[in-house]
Amino acid sequence: MATVSDPLMGNSTSTASDTTALIAEVNAFLVDCQHRLAFNTRWDNMLNVAGIVLSVAIIASGAFELSKLTSVLGGLVAAIVTAQRAFPFGSRVQFYRVLVGQTSNLITDARTGAPAATIAQTLKSLRLDFAQQLPRGSSFNTDETEKK
Repeated sequence: MATVSDPLMGNSTSTASDTTALIAEVNAFLVDCQHRLAFNTRWDNMLNVAGIVLSVAIIASGAFELSKLTSVLGGLVAAIVTAQRAFPFGSRVQFYRVLVGQTSNLITDARTGAPAATIAQTLKSLRLDFAQQLPRGSSFNTDETEKK
């Protein structure tokens, strides 16, 4: 019967169970990134659509000489633009899309027999980027190619 290693002690009696646990962590990280990608995509699209609809409504109200309505709609467009600057959903969409792609690549590496130490190091790097909201590769020594 295989036993799971103590995370504080660092010794392992079952490499297979450690690898399985590591792959489960990578999958959980992928699911979290996918949820955040969906959330940010949804809000980015909603703000963009609202801005377009209100802009068309401004044009229509101007054509029908409804100056008070045009002023109110203009204020709403300004509020949407301000919200887009205050909450950068678009840049976060790009960030999480990259993380999802790189995590998917990490899963492929794990399935093709990459060493567990390499998978763990890459996952650690991805988590650091995730926590700091940094584009991939901007944290210190995140990839073997950066060390050369």
